[in-house]
Amino acid sequence: MPKKKTYPQRQMGKHEIIAKRILMALVTPLVIVATPFSTTPRYAKDLEEALDNLEDFFFPGPENFNEEKIRGSIYNLKSGGYIKYRTSKDKTKLHFELTEKGKRLVQSYKLDELNLSQQSKWDGKWRFVMFDIPEKSRYARDILRDKLENLGFFRIQQSVWVYPYACEKEIDFLAEFLYIKACVLIFTGKVNKDEELKVHFRKLGFNL
Repeated sequence: MPKKKTYPQRQMGKHEIIAKRILMALVTPLVIVATPFSTTPRYAKDLEEALDNLEDFFFPGPENFNEEKIRGSIYNLKSGGYIKYRTSKDKTKLHFELTEKGKRLVQSYKLDELNLSQQSKWDGKWRFVMFDIPEKSRYARDILRDKLENLGFFRIQQSVWVYPYACEKEIDFLAEFLYIKACVLIFTGKVNKDEELKVHFRKLGFNL
């Protein structure tokens, strides 16, 4: 597999770990069934019971997460605009889902974990990623370049990078996340004299 550029990793605190778990779990909206809600003062108690069920869903294993931290993360994510929940008309269910802000944060998690798998057999074709990103989007351009390098791409020109295996889906995701999809072109082709490329990727462990 290709060697990857390494960056200092900041350790996540327990609150961050809990919040990330909740957000990732809500990629698909979740419905929690509780005892029938009422319009009486018992409503607050019913809500607490529903949140207990939610905690069991997010953390079913033996992990040692304090219940207060879990509850605090749920409320903080809601108050921060990352998740939302509503009761059903019959007051028997709570519907939890991500807001647009929450979806964006989940996408950033996926970006950090973005990887490319090496296929068992190369088809002899090269995947080219070309981009022309305006100066006003320089930050996105720098992220794209760093990520391409980190994924093992070979730069043949300033804004032209090449890779031996299918990567269209991953690069599309990256460009869409950075709001530069219109500036990025991906295509597949052959190179007549590609020995330098092969040598580069073989050094990284690719089977070409």
